[in-house]
Amino acid sequence: MQIKCYPYDFEYQVKDGHVYVYLYSKLDNGAKICVLHEHQPFFFAKIHPIDLETIKKRLDQLVIKSEREEAKVVSVEEVEKELLGKKEKFLKIYVNYPKAVPLISKELESWGINCYEKDILFVHRYLRDLGITPMTLVQAEGEFSEKSELRVPVFIASRVDQLSKEPLHTWKILALDIETYAKKKEINPEKNPILMIAFYGIDEQGQEFQKVITWKNFDSNLNYLEIVSDEVELLKRFRRIMLDYQPDIITGYYSDGFDFPYLKTRADKHNLKLDLGLDHSELFISSRGKTEANITGCLHLDMFKFIRYIIGGSLKTDSYSLDSVSEELLGHRKHKVNINELAQTWDSQPEKLVDFCEYNLHDAHLALKLCQKLLSDIIEFTKLVNLPAADMIRMRFSRLVESYILSRAMEFNVLAPNRPADAEIEQRMEESIQGAFVYEPTPGLYQDVVVFDFRSLYPTIISAHNIGPESLHCSCCQKNTVPEREEYWFCEREKKFIPTVLEQLILRRVDLKRLIKEAKANNEDTKMLEARSYALKLLANSFYGYLGFYGARWYCLECAASTTAYARNYIKTTIKKAEQKCFQIIYADTDSCFLLLGDQHLDQAKEFMNEINFDLPGHMELEFEGYFPRGIFVALKGKEAGAKKKYALIDEKGKMKITGFETVRRNWSILAKEIQEKVLRLIMEDKKSQALEYVKTMIKELKSGQVDISKLILRTQITRELSQYSSIGPHVYAARKLQDLGEKIYPGMMIDYFIAKGTGLVRERAALPEESRPYDSEYYLYHQLLPAVISIFDVVGITEDELLGRSKQTGLGKFF
Repeated sequence: MQIKCYPYDFEYQVKDGHVYVYLYSKLDNGAKICVLHEHQPFFFAKIHPIDLETIKKRLDQLVIKSEREEAKVVSVEEVEKELLGKKEKFLKIYVNYPKAVPLISKELESWGINCYEKDILFVHRYLRDLGITPMTLVQAEGEFSEKSELRVPVFIASRVDQLSKEPLHTWKILALDIETYAKKKEINPEKNPILMIAFYGIDEQGQEFQKVITWKNFDSNLNYLEIVSDEVELLKRFRRIMLDYQPDIITGYYSDGFDFPYLKTRADKHNLKLDLGLDHSELFISSRGKTEANITGCLHLDMFKFIRYIIGGSLKTDSYSLDSVSEELLGHRKHKVNINELAQTWDSQPEKLVDFCEYNLHDAHLALKLCQKLLSDIIEFTKLVNLPAADMIRMRFSRLVESYILSRAMEFNVLAPNRPADAEIEQRMEESIQGAFVYEPTPGLYQDVVVFDFRSLYPTIISAHNIGPESLHCSCCQKNTVPEREEYWFCEREKKFIPTVLEQLILRRVDLKRLIKEAKANNEDTKMLEARSYALKLLANSFYGYLGFYGARWYCLECAASTTAYARNYIKTTIKKAEQKCFQIIYADTDSCFLLLGDQHLDQAKEFMNEINFDLPGHMELEFEGYFPRGIFVALKGKEAGAKKKYALIDEKGKMKITGFETVRRNWSILAKEIQEKVLRLIMEDKKSQALEYVKTMIKELKSGQVDISKLILRTQITRELSQYSSIGPHVYAARKLQDLGEKIYPGMMIDYFIAKGTGLVRERAALPEESRPYDSEYYLYHQLLPAVISIFDVVGITEDELLGRSKQTGLGKFF
């Protein structure tokens, strides 16, 4: 018989000598099943000359004893694969279980045999081998099992095929959020209990489910509140609700790092089993590298991970807090409750716990809404890299690029090169290439600025010029050398693997940009389309970096160097042609060109752009970025030379485009950002005297202590564990203060602090926002306010002395 389903969670088991992939799936009618499909693990070996009979005899005798069972070869076959552009014969070696792959391959390598694809996770291997895309429609052929050890029916499949890439659109989602006892803001699951757990769910019919469980008696009219006797009963109810509701997707915000690990620790402390899996397995917390939580048969999507790793760069907020992210994406903020008072309220004022219950439920609701809002994006990325969504959302872009390439490798019969060994990584890390070309700007205030950008310059160069390790130094195209790098050339006759798969991303983003344009024309919300477009752009742009990344399988420094060489050539050619057309170039950098109209018209500038595009190959295109009546470029600090990537432009509608200034940096105070932005606008509107008076007024307010502390907060990200910092900056000092109060500090966390008045090193005066201390006005004047505006005023001849109201020093010569 045949069934159609949507697999969303995956694992494998070895039973009676057979390896089964478990595809936890959903039917159209909403029911869950688990499809079991046998699949044999394998890897590839390169042996010359290939004598199958001799090799088989030797491999038949190879047995490696491991902790659980013996690793051995099941069968061997000869195959032809392409490795770095060359078609060769390989042995495809099947082994008896997945963990035998590294054991057997390591033994073969000790014989001097090169082995490939020996480190690919088995579930990933299965999905790529069969072309199965998670969360989309597949067809399984087989029979239902009469007995099932699982909580859902089991279908034993003899065959599984992808039917379409159309995803299921109705999923049963449950979000959770916990609140814990923390008298001194300490996060200590070994010591402090969970006080309440909130659930917010939505099923396939759109019916909502709300529940808050707590174990403190108090009066309330909350119809979703359930009170139990103690924490043990709280955890039991958590388990029961999870099993009864049976969500397809469980979500939360930082649930990998906080909620689930905390629940597991508290359950272990009370000797309770959280056997939530559809196979009766317990909630599993993996701590390899970074903490991850897994429930078998339930797709866990930590929205914090996806937002931070994948779409975060497209957001305007400089914080990944639930409050900031929800405000931007959903238009909602967290409930205003002082969560630091929860422990005290719990102990002495339980009648006030209602506010905290509402706060708890609202956090779960926000997590649910974020999941609903971003689920289509998650599915799109899952389709792109052909990996389980739970794995995809936890990947950085470097891993996404490699995953995308690996998924496409199957279609092209391409064998993946091995990851480099430590010695090779060290060697690669010492190598470098020449970067982009920069036409240095002259500081000044300019009129009638036109900006052109090369659309996706590096990806389109790689695609247009067939740049990839497979096409490098081909024997047929030696005359087609790279500009400035005549020792490199690439094949012109046959499109190779890497540039081909990259081209697909480029074309997909072109389609997205068309959809965005149509949506804007219809006054539709384009935020998510733009986030997806940004992610695809970043993924495509990451190919260049990936080719030069020391840990990449498809590493090729010659490819990366050639890409930048072509980029330098194209921007120089554009500058030369612009000057021939009598346009003055004021700045150019990597893929952008800024010119002045002078006596010419905008149509003439666009005609010049079209002439450039006529000669460009492939999907390369020079785009019109915009016309700006005024623009300003500033000097490097203490120098006359213009600063790169630091300018401001104002368009005909008065909207400013600011690049490189402190207004777009997260580690500057709101005060400095606001003052700088206003000064930029006033200067570009020819209101120099107003700008001067405005800054003088703000300096007076700052010195007199009138500036609200909220505008002086500095935000800096913690990039690694606190113990790994050898140089202690103010943000690390402030983070250690938080840690001493019991707050968990993790890499990626934003630390808020201000510099207080006092003596000693600046870092030692880093104060937390809640500390009642006066700010250091001198610090903010000389390290925030003045640095934010002085280079702007220099352009129009206003000095620091004038800003501070100091009279100019007069030399003795004036008196003689």
